Amino acid sequence: MVLSLVGSSGFYGGSKVREHPIRIYDTMTRRKRQFKPLNPPEVTMYVCGPTVYGEPHIGNLRTFTSGDLIRRWLTRRGYRVIYVMNITDIEDKTIRDSGAAGKTLREFTDHYTGVFLRGLDLLQIGRATAHPRATAYVPQMVEFISGLVEGGFAYEAEDGVYFDIDRFPGYGRLSGVDLSKTERTERVASDSYDKEDAQDFALWKKATPEELSRGIFFESPWGKGRPGWHIECSVMSRELLGETIDIHAGGEDLVFPHHENEVAQSESLTGKQFVRFWLHMRFLKVGGRRMGKSLGNYVSFDQILEKHSPEALRYFYISTQYRRPLDFTWQAMEAAENTVRRLGNTLDLVDDALRGPDDNLDYGEREDGLLKSVRAGEEAFGAAMDDDFDTPVALGHLHAVAGAINEYITGPANKGALAEAARVYRGMLGALGLFEERRGPDEAADRVMAAVLGLRDDLRKAKNYAFADMIRDRLTEAGVTIQDTAGGAAWRMSKG
Repeated sequence: MVLSLVGSSGFYGGSKVREHPIRIYDTMTRRKRQFKPLNPPEVTMYVCGPTVYGEPHIGNLRTFTSGDLIRRWLTRRGYRVIYVMNITDIEDKTIRDSGAAGKTLREFTDHYTGVFLRGLDLLQIGRATAHPRATAYVPQMVEFISGLVEGGFAYEAEDGVYFDIDRFPGYGRLSGVDLSKTERTERVASDSYDKEDAQDFALWKKATPEELSRGIFFESPWGKGRPGWHIECSVMSRELLGETIDIHAGGEDLVFPHHENEVAQSESLTGKQFVRFWLHMRFLKVGGRRMGKSLGNYVSFDQILEKHSPEALRYFYISTQYRRPLDFTWQAMEAAENTVRRLGNTLDLVDDALRGPDDNLDYGEREDGLLKSVRAGEEAFGAAMDDDFDTPVALGHLHAVAGAINEYITGPANKGALAEAARVYRGMLGALGLFEERRGPDEAADRVMAAVLGLRDDLRKAKNYAFADMIRDRLTEAGVTIQDTAGGAAWRMSKG
């Protein structure tokens, strides 16, 4: 079933598409192009999701953070984004490692799917419109492969069904592979291989004795077996988003062979353009080398959480544009932690000022200067994000807005002007997926806390310090920090 989003507000609350041209670097054409979806304001977007055979490392999560950032910005610009991120639960590695763990394939992949989704939630990566499992679409994969065989694009061999890359004249356009310079053999059964080994690839793999004994197989016209990895995304994107999609994204390691093979098999079957814009996220590196499980140099998400907040990791990711390599160091993480602490402190200062006394009801030069600075920062932030999601430049404008607010709060604040500046600031943070739990002052909570702090103040005046301290301690346990100042007690929600 092809997904659709009903209503003008969109799935994530977008508004009418604004006249803000967005330019995106397209891997296929190797240049920035103005983004124009096939059926505006709807945008169909597919990001290759995880192969669930182990805990995600922070290199994997950079790709998914980038996908979330792109979806957020398109939504902010008024598009209705139908976003699909698959779960690869049947593939060479999931079969291999589930067997080694002594678990069924479903039990094994269910566990690591849960681990992955936990990581998304902690990093404030919004759930996709759909997270389809590959195993749920095997009948459609069989139908897709049958169409390729009938069209003469694929053939059956002793161990499975293979796509004939010589039948697709455009093979190599996406990755730049030159077939005349590769070492050609008849075909390759492995899901992963290098450009130098470009050859016919597996669409369907006939079951091995181990897979038969473990019940890991599906019925097909070619006997018991399972799909090859590359066919899975072609089928799920077609089923959920249609034959031509606006955006297909993934890590740079997927350009070849995975995405190259997707183009070949999809366009051979439909005769239509498969993807309008290809986006690829660069590697996260350690010591100049790509981070990867196979290289043994990866840092797990939980290792990060032992020392730093998810907010800091997300900031670290977006401190470099998605199309640039990013080198991981613990020093860089510490710097990111300190930076998000300063950004959060601006929110604290705003909340305190908005809860404070009305010492300034006028609109003068200070207020005018604040709002002019904030609106200029918002405009420049948007221009940076419209330019291929240039987060480092956008962050510079975010910090400028935070600085303007901080400077303004050093004097008596006009709450109306400050609230407008805070609205812009929170909107910029939200576009980047930062501090989503900080929605600003809650009037009901303010009233409750005013009553509680008033009671505590009365107890202190009556010298009943034990009871007053008990109130403070109970609030601390509930995640509320109390700070006594010359102007009275202030409160805020504790972080983490």
